[in-house]
Amino acid sequence: LGYDFRFGRARQGDIDTLRALLPGTPIQEAEVFQLDGFTVSSSSIRASVLAGEVAVAASRMGRVYSLRGTVVLGDQRGRTIGFPTANLSTDSEMMPAVGVYAVWARVDGGEPQMAVANLGTRPTFDGEHFSVEIHLLNFSGDLYGRELDVGFVQRLRGEITFQNVDSLVAQIRVDIDAAKPILAAHR
Repeated sequence: LGYDFRFGRARQGDIDTLRALLPGTPIQEAEVFQLDGFTVSSSSIRASVLAGEVAVAASRMGRVYSLRGTVVLGDQRGRTIGFPTANLSTDSEMMPAVGVYAVWARVDGGEPQMAVANLGTRPTFDGEHFSVEIHLLNFSGDLYGRELDVGFVQRLRGEITFQNVDSLVAQIRVDIDAAKPILAAHR
């Protein structure tokens, strides 16, 4: 258990309490783990992911944060503006902050592919429903019903409301251009 493990009402139980409750069970306490002067813990990693600081979380975990889901039918708006997206249905308990991310995506466990993810409510269009949309940069084909693993490498920007579709399309191009070198450096 971690050095700061707590449980029970008002988190009053600790490792010693657990040892007393389970006298025949060997319980080992993990020491504080420091990385670059920062205490690494599951709580700090979760906080980084939730804040959209996925690169920070990856440096502390030793791997990128990822989630898995099934591609479902969306509004099909992306394909009408030249950037088809895979809308992900996921039961992930932890979602990075809304925004646009450089990600690696694996279709049905295959080879990783460069992609850009948008997490949010799409305020330029409806702004009502949260969605996870993935645009695979070099992919064409049908993904409906397939499993997608998405590894978050770096947050590119927060969610923006655009004046019109042309402004959105221009920003998507900027996002893709920004994502390519980031992903190439993090294979």
